[in-house]
Amino acid sequence: MKHNLFIGMTLILGCGSVMWAYDMPYGQGRLEEWLYYIEPADYFPDGEPPYVPHRYRDALPEFRVFFERSGWTTNQFVEGLIFAVTNNLVAIRSGDKDKRRVAGRAMWKLSEINHPAVTNFFRYFNDSDNTPLFKPDTIPAMMYYTNLEPDVLSYMRTLCVRTNIYDKVAFLTTRAIYETLDTMPDDLKPAATNRVAKYMYFALHHATHGFLSPDRMLAGFVPAYSNSFQRLEVNRYVVGTTTNALLRLHVQQEVDRLSAIPTNQLNDISWIAEDL
Repeated sequence: MKHNLFIGMTLILGCGSVMWAYDMPYGQGRLEEWLYYIEPADYFPDGEPPYVPHRYRDALPEFRVFFERSGWTTNQFVEGLIFAVTNNLVAIRSGDKDKRRVAGRAMWKLSEINHPAVTNFFRYFNDSDNTPLFKPDTIPAMMYYTNLEPDVLSYMRTLCVRTNIYDKVAFLTTRAIYETLDTMPDDLKPAATNRVAKYMYFALHHATHGFLSPDRMLAGFVPAYSNSFQRLEVNRYVVGTTTNALLRLHVQQEVDRLSAIPTNQLNDISWIAEDL
């Protein structure tokens, strides 16, 4: 899913320019019709708007007209988006592309709403649906409006061990973590930085297909990791566990590079592996 690429864009729906060919009451059915047609605007007179970090996004104002005409509260609207997902799951698995489109857009908009019911639903969905369906939206969204507190990263660790889910969204999740860290209050960053580094090293051991980008991102985040015993260890681990031949080839090249460095020149950042 590519909904996360449509960041900060003005939506046709939000501009009130969606035209309806028939009169439908402003209820669940109308909401799902809106979701089906919601699209990023493809024309910007002043160029594409700047990227907006997820922490600063709020999808609710985009639906101002729907709120006004339906009389729904915020809680009712969030429930409506959740129903737009759950009502369509069976049809999605039977191959109904229209239902998948509605549910996918509902997930996208939910990921841009800071509301406890959204967090609870995403947690339920991540824990109960053992497929990659919509996980590029629901897993990163567990962090967007947090300060990467210990309990948040502890929850993320539980997802890491389910490699059939996490492995496919490792890059998007890593990017979401770094963005969240970058946009949190400055006084909270030092402690969170340590937690993030340890989490990322832990997660690398559970991303044996989606490994390369997170490994390189960690090297940029913790420069000492670039040439370290710990990087050599995790790359050796991936070489021995991945079933992806192309990935194994790339990772083996990194193992060879690090192995060629004299051991007295490799960094030892054992603190990063304390929570393995």
